[in-house]
Amino acid sequence: MIGGLWGFFFILIKTTVNDGINPTAYVFWFCFGAGLVVLVIGLIRRTFPPLTRPHIVYYFKAALLRFTLANIILYTVTGKLPVGIMAVVMAFTPIVTHLIALVTGTEKFVKLRFFGILLGFAGVLMIVIPKTSLPDPSLAIWVLIGFGTPLLHGAGYVFLSEKNRPPDIESLQLAAGTLIAAALMALPISLLLGEFSMLVPPFSKGEVAMMIHFILAGINFYAIFELIRLAGPTYMSQALFLSVIFGVFLGIIIFGEEHSLFVWVAIALILSGLVLVNAWRR
Repeated sequence: MIGGLWGFFFILIKTTVNDGINPTAYVFWFCFGAGLVVLVIGLIRRTFPPLTRPHIVYYFKAALLRFTLANIILYTVTGKLPVGIMAVVMAFTPIVTHLIALVTGTEKFVKLRFFGILLGFAGVLMIVIPKTSLPDPSLAIWVLIGFGTPLLHGAGYVFLSEKNRPPDIESLQLAAGTLIAAALMALPISLLLGEFSMLVPPFSKGEVAMMIHFILAGINFYAIFELIRLAGPTYMSQALFLSVIFGVFLGIIIFGEEHSLFVWVAIALILSGLVLVNAWRR
């Protein structure tokens, strides 16, 4: 479910950004809307995010990594690149997650996983280096900027692992607190840049796509936090397998995107790398 929705979200993001919604305003409404969805689910289950000082600090640290900065990059770059290319870029998240987990000592070194990381990097080079891999060679800079999102996501997933979570908090509470914190950080950024816009009827096509996005994402984020708690950050990140498949083929079906042989080889290399990174379990 996580992977399938992620793939569909690329379509919603591109529809929203192409309709004129600024990325910083998008981040605010997305985080605020998804946060409210998760908060309502929590209230129905009679749980509310703890508001002690350690919990609030954790919400804002996690939000800065996983949502505010990462999503500003994601929404900006998705408006510039084909949906399929951005889906492939985001597929690099498990590889970055494992690298950061190695550096922080969250996970241990395994040769098979390291070889998977090398295959992933080879896939990245197949997209960025050949001049014929992208519809326009000038898009290569946007691909490189786009890799900031999986980098921040990887750091966020490691930070959100069970080892670093505050005590006595459920995934539902954690998702709500982090999303609302992200919205509170995105709002002043959007206002300072003069990009903020109200969400009032009649709604444009982009605004409708954005609302569908944050409603579905509110459910999806709860699933993400819960899966991280149950199985760890690397296992959760393998949901990117399906997101690549859905993202690439939905881009072809809905937007008529076409990809060069280099991109298809890159997809094969990155997915092969993900298989190896996730093949070994403790």
